[in-house]
Amino acid sequence: MLVCCQTNIMKEIKRISVTTQVIDSIRESILQGSYPVGTKLPPEVKLCEMLSVSRSTVREAMRSLQAEGYVELISGKGAFVKDNQGHDYDAIRSWFIEVAPTLKDTTEVREALETLQVRMAIKRGSNEELEVLQQIHEQFIEENKVSNVTALAELDEQFHTQICRMAHNPLLLKINQLMAMELKRYRLMSISVKTSSDNTIREHELIIKAIEERDNQKAAAYMLAHLGSSLADINKVLEGQK
Repeated sequence: MLVCCQTNIMKEIKRISVTTQVIDSIRESILQGSYPVGTKLPPEVKLCEMLSVSRSTVREAMRSLQAEGYVELISGKGAFVKDNQGHDYDAIRSWFIEVAPTLKDTTEVREALETLQVRMAIKRGSNEELEVLQQIHEQFIEENKVSNVTALAELDEQFHTQICRMAHNPLLLKINQLMAMELKRYRLMSISVKTSSDNTIREHELIIKAIEERDNQKAAAYMLAHLGSSLADINKVLEGQK
């Protein structure tokens, strides 16, 4: 296996312990060809220096990248770039375009997936992963203070993706990534409703609390209520466009 020179070719992370940003930075470096297939990524300590984050954050990011299929973690040797790291969604997206699922169709599938994800997250998620979820939520609160709609939509996506990562199911994560791509415009619609972001904060807090308490029933119920609230906001925007 090739060993890549350990130069700082990744983007430095400005906020400590923001695992999602670390994942995005490493993934982008891989996709841009900075680390070819078979290349060993820099060791954990070096990545901490390059990205200005803690070791626990790097470990969590590597586990997520392994689940996504970008890297292979070999005990005692390190992390190596896999030959199937690039997920090509073109064929599946073409199917979406051809079939053109309605908002109702998409919402029904999302309800099934996200209630499953939160139950699995309770069963399999670690305290470190739960801490990352809380950090994303806190960032959402900060962006809400300045009404940054674009950032709020992105952080909402990160919140739900982190719950999916906590489920530790690679197939579920890939499906979630595809759904997230198709839901971007709807997320922006939902967040653009004046009261939506305030409601989202309260709903996310209930979901986090249920996960902390390992309460499957409450977590699933809160998730369904949250998705229902988002759908209502989206419909308000769509009605206003008619």
